[in-house]
Amino acid sequence: VLALILVVGMVQASDMRFGAKAGLTLGNVNKDVEDLGFPSELFEKKMRMGMTFGAMMHMPVGENMVFIGEGAYIQKGVKIEHEGDEMIMKLDYLQFDAMMKYAFADAFGIYAGPGFGFVMAAEEEYPDGSSDDIKDFVKSTEFSLNFGAQFMAMENIVLDARYNMGLTSIPDEEGAPEVMSRTISLTVGYLF
Repeated sequence: VLALILVVGMVQASDMRFGAKAGLTLGNVNKDVEDLGFPSELFEKKMRMGMTFGAMMHMPVGENMVFIGEGAYIQKGVKIEHEGDEMIMKLDYLQFDAMMKYAFADAFGIYAGPGFGFVMAAEEEYPDGSSDDIKDFVKSTEFSLNFGAQFMAMENIVLDARYNMGLTSIPDEEGAPEVMSRTISLTVGYLF
């Protein structure tokens, strides 16, 4: 992928655009509360609200195709609620995505592609405000798939809605359930 980017980039370097983006994330996991060891009649699974920010590159590779490369800090995880008290599993990643966008028009397109993340922080936060570092108990990397849509609100403003589906299990313990992240992100970006 990197070699393709470099070769095509040299050919079309004048069309490449770089930018920055930031926005909100809604983190979740693929398992129900029962699969996580909590009785469903007492506990409820909810999305963890977080943020993401990073850099992006847009490079046309055809008439309607655009290669999108991104590097971002993204907050994932999940929230478990019991009688108003919340336990939050916080998973923060440094993520790199390589995606292809098909532009239906100058302003609108859909895209998909793989992602690769490195765990930067992992902790469980409890209702009393205390927390435990769980970085040693989660896998240090995550492979994922991205699906999304972009709208060019103006020539330089990019509105983005994305679904990031984790493909690797989060726990790094033998016999642990295969818990994978599911994250929605809504971002605004500026292309220079």
